[in-house]
Amino acid sequence: MLDHQPTADKWQQVDPRRWYVLAVILLPILLNSLNTYMIQVALPFIQTSLNASFSDAQLMVTCFSLSLAVALIVSGKLGDIYGRKRLLLIGVSGFTLMAVLGGLTTSPTLLIVIRIMQGLAAALIQPQVLSMMQLHFLPREKGLVFSIYGALLGFGFAFGLILGGILVDWNVFDWGWRTVFFFNVPFGIFVLLCVPLLPESRGNRTQRIDWGGAFFIMSGLFLLVYPLSEGQKQGWPQWIWGCLFLSLLLLVAFIAFEIRKQKRDGAPLVDLTIFKQRLLGVGMASVFLIYLSMFSFFFLLTYYLQFGLHFDAQATSLAFLPLGSGFFLTSLVSSRIVGRWGMVVPKIGSLVTATCSLLFILLLHIDATHLLRLPYLALLLVYGLGLGLVTTPLTRVVMGTIPVKDAGSGSGLFNTVMYVANSLGVALISILFSAALRKSLASAVLSDYVRAFSASLAACAGLSLIAFVCLCFLSVRQEKV
Repeated sequence: MLDHQPTADKWQQVDPRRWYVLAVILLPILLNSLNTYMIQVALPFIQTSLNASFSDAQLMVTCFSLSLAVALIVSGKLGDIYGRKRLLLIGVSGFTLMAVLGGLTTSPTLLIVIRIMQGLAAALIQPQVLSMMQLHFLPREKGLVFSIYGALLGFGFAFGLILGGILVDWNVFDWGWRTVFFFNVPFGIFVLLCVPLLPESRGNRTQRIDWGGAFFIMSGLFLLVYPLSEGQKQGWPQWIWGCLFLSLLLLVAFIAFEIRKQKRDGAPLVDLTIFKQRLLGVGMASVFLIYLSMFSFFFLLTYYLQFGLHFDAQATSLAFLPLGSGFFLTSLVSSRIVGRWGMVVPKIGSLVTATCSLLFILLLHIDATHLLRLPYLALLLVYGLGLGLVTTPLTRVVMGTIPVKDAGSGSGLFNTVMYVANSLGVALISILFSAALRKSLASAVLSDYVRAFSASLAACAGLSLIAFVCLCFLSVRQEKV
């Protein structure tokens, strides 16, 4: 039985506070975004300070993204059942607590565990926000709403990288990289004070969680990503290949289990019949490929700057500044201009990111050291502009194909695809980077880093081009009031 609440449109027509509510529900997204990119800048310093390996550093990124990804679908349904506001409170509380513990830890293994727990907390946040955006705004307003959402992600990216570099460089109270964790504590507390202002909303309260499906997909994704991160460190022993094979079996079993459960009681974790809509399947593939390319680029650019060129945190932030600024600018308008120009906008965005990756290789072979000079800064600005043109519209287009009754699980699925791309991108591109480097990070010289980074950039460009091909089969569904 559905929860007796006003429909989204009725609620909007009688309560103009929805725009204030939007400001509140986006605060947890900003919290998570800032945390992600501040740690991106601080990661090499964390690795050095804790005497962690390159594999450990990868796991600090991939385990956060993976735990977030595997829990997202479940948390979307939990929000439908128990209330999205309640799940937001629990998620922000857990996220803030893990920030405290992360700033106090002295062990790389313990920090990886804390990042896993922080990812689980973040998973409680993301689907609730997208569900509220999808449910509480008129179709004609969603272009603006998703533009604001995309712009906030762009702002979190740009400002998070800058702020992370500043905090590490200032070294307040001699905390060093720990400051990027402690910064999240007062911000998290502020968000907790704001969340009670939100109205509660639910989906179908009588539905049950498909724990069998959750087990298959969580186990399958973990056994896929973790061995890829550990393989380089362990020398690719047989157990790595066994885990990868088992992950494939588990993911196939997940699909079979979900199809059977759909036929038996109509309550699967993921209603795979929604993929009969061509827009959703192609859209998810496009999201996966473009984020795979993007997160790979971010991760390795940081390592090239800090290990290859020996940039400090603040100089690294300055290199990322034009990229983040471009992302912010086009994220602000891209969802709305898609309504006028259609899917040509994200297609241009994907081609721009691919072209910039290839031009980056050319610049590296002309001048590999001066990344804070105009040619590089201009190229990174254009790359960021391209990212904003493709990522933000995809959020609106893909979410628009999901029925309102599946808003919770659908938003969880969207975010799962995005964060699985993050985990796999870092794991796979690191394998390519390490293979092309041919030496350890400490013993490699600049020419080694140029060779490894160039090979990785070529892979990023290839992924963006494949995403462009997928986008050629995608169209915008016209939304009406």
